[in-house]
Amino acid sequence: MEYIITNIKLLYGENLELMKDHAVWVKDGSIEKVAATQEIPADLPVVDGNGDYLIPGLIDLHVHMMWDGSLNPVSTSETEGYEQMLLRAASNCRHYLLHGITTVRDIGSIDDIAIHISKAIKRGLIQGPDVVASGKTLTMTGGHDPFWARFVDGPEEALKGVREQIFKGAEVIKVSSTGGVYGRTEGEEVGNAELSMEEQRVICNEAHKFGLKVASHAIGREGLYNSILAGVDTIEHGHFLDDELIALMEERNVAWIPTLFVYKQIATQEGIPQYAKEKAVEIVSIHRNAFRSYFDNNLLIGAGSDAGSPCTPHHALWNELYTMHEIVPDTKNILKTATVNAGKILGRKVGQIREGYQANLLLTKENPLTNLKHLEGLRQVIVRGKIIPLQTPAGQVLGV
Repeated sequence: MEYIITNIKLLYGENLELMKDHAVWVKDGSIEKVAATQEIPADLPVVDGNGDYLIPGLIDLHVHMMWDGSLNPVSTSETEGYEQMLLRAASNCRHYLLHGITTVRDIGSIDDIAIHISKAIKRGLIQGPDVVASGKTLTMTGGHDPFWARFVDGPEEALKGVREQIFKGAEVIKVSSTGGVYGRTEGEEVGNAELSMEEQRVICNEAHKFGLKVASHAIGREGLYNSILAGVDTIEHGHFLDDELIALMEERNVAWIPTLFVYKQIATQEGIPQYAKEKAVEIVSIHRNAFRSYFDNNLLIGAGSDAGSPCTPHHALWNELYTMHEIVPDTKNILKTATVNAGKILGRKVGQIREGYQANLLLTKENPLTNLKHLEGLRQVIVRGKIIPLQTPAGQVLGV
């Protein structure tokens, strides 16, 4: 598959530089060249961009594709069998593409469903974004999110658990370093440290040996400290980050995925399980203050929606960006959390329009650098160089 995208305005490279009168040459799923239109070979098929904006495909670094985003997703999953959850996950992958989300990192799924979905997409059996999946989370016995956990207690079990997930095909390892807001009705507090520093260090060392990164669910301070010193690559949530912890993250190149929107939802929406709502209300302002305080620090911040969690639909990456922007009104750098930064956090050539990067691209009617809500004006989605047909409510196919 080889073609040229012309008649576009594009956001180029690491700085999302606005470029006009340029074309993009796509070859074998990657970006072969970005150059002035007259410098691109004229004998290749042409995709007319109709004067739209070509931007990098969006990356959601924290999803749970087999959850339904209802008031109580755990309750839904308890009534569904494995087959229904698998079908739901496959359906949600199509939903991601239709909303411009071309890469997702799924970090927690029952029975390793997301790993199976990732393999099916790679084999061409189903259509979906690039999926970087952990499958089961490594937690202490009875720890956070036990429904998709592989319980590990002590260094030997931690080693066994991480090796099992690697063998199954996980491309990222997820650990629960603290309790959480949602998931268990009792016996769980956000401030409780769960997996020890020693257990996490064993997990990180083994994962890194095989080239995999480690994502840590960490809210309370002790668990945050344990995860950072153990060598995790990303902190998920991170409500109680402070100056000392941020300095450690910068020193050790640990990235932060705040997931702000989901906690706002849990704290404010009617019908959320009361135990979860009460815990969220206590910490949501702390979370927002941490984001405001540390957004401009020298660490990578990536966008993750926690899609599938309570009242958090599978296109909630948009909402995550809007929530970030409410707190820090820096449109370009907020957009980079779901493009440039996210690609760097994954360690993959995605999230930028530049030579050698994967051709995950979006055409939008207006420039999202002037208003993030222009992301909703999608005209075309391209993933791995393949043009995905989009349909209007009337059934008209957009694009070429």
